[in-house]
Formats: sequence, structure tokens, C-alpha cells
Amino acid sequence: MQIQRKLVLPGEEVAAPEEFEVGGHAYLDGVFRAAALGIAVYDRRSHTAVVEPLRNNGYPKQGDILYCVVTSKGVRALSARCIAREGKTVEELKYPVSAFIPPQLVDGKVGVGDYIRARVVSSYGPPFLLSIKGPTFGVVRAICPRCGNIMKRRGNQLVCPVCGAVDARKIAQGFYV
Repeated sequence: MQIQRKLVLPGEEVAAPEEFEVGGHAYLDGVFRAAALGIAVYDRRSHTAVVEPLRNNGYPKQGDILYCVVTSKGVRALSARCIAREGKTVEELKYPVSAFIPPQLVDGKVGVGDYIRARVVSSYGPPFLLSIKGPTFGVVRAICPRCGNIMKRRGNQLVCPVCGAVDARKIAQGFYV
């Protein structure tokens, strides 16, 4: 039998560095130790061991679709705080994560305080790199720049029902509330 599986606890010894090359959720502390509760998969033929966690760490991966709040606008990028992930359903992130959206990955205007639907371009973070290019990505809920109320969609523009301010934003088609 070439492949073996074993349940490992965080900090438990997985393998000796002379015996196996270890990947996944493990760290070197004289010997390789598990960094998460998971299953250690040993392949004796290739002398590799991989620790596969039982639970996902909750961090977004490249290609995930996130819902974020734009927190600030800078010359180099928009800053956002991501609060939910879209999968089969929309689920709240256990811990909100920070992200940036560079100007070349923005198709139109986005305001501070707006809720956006974005795709993770690079998951080497946090902070993560997001994109709102594409018809289904962009603003899903906008805040009026004049009075702070939620704006309503009227065609391709947003209108504030309280003060009447009109603003153009990069609206996510099919997702704007």
C-alpha cells in the first residue's frame, strides 16, 4: 500500500524532513508539524506528505466573488472591506478582510460607502486584489453623496429619493437592490 491517511492535530508531528517532503498546512520545527486539524496523506512511493485541513480557513481564493464596502478612494486604488462571499448562497465571512481595487480593474465610478460585488484577482493577501470589470460586477447598493441615504436605480443612473441627487455609477447588472 503506497498511500496512507492519518488524522493529525495542530502541532502534531507529521514527518521527519529526511523521510518526507511535506506540503499543505504544515510547518518545519525540527520535524514537520501540522498547522491545522486535518488529514495527513502519505505517499511512500514519491516520499511526500500533504496535510489537508478538515475545515476551510475562510480566506477568499482567486476567482471567488465577494461583497465589499468601499472604505476609501485614493490616487492609486480603492480600499474595501470584504464582508461576504458568494457561493451556492451568500455567506458572511467569519473575519472581514481588506482589499484593494486598482484603477485599471474599475470600469466606472464607485463612491465611498458603496457596497460592491467583486471578483478576487489575486489571493496573495490580505489585502486581496479585486476587480469589478464585467457586467455583473460593480455597485450593488449606493449611498447618496449629498445626504447619505440609499439611492434607487432609474435606468443607468442612481437617484436619491430624499434629496433628488443624480449620480452615475458602475452598476452590477441584475444585482442592484
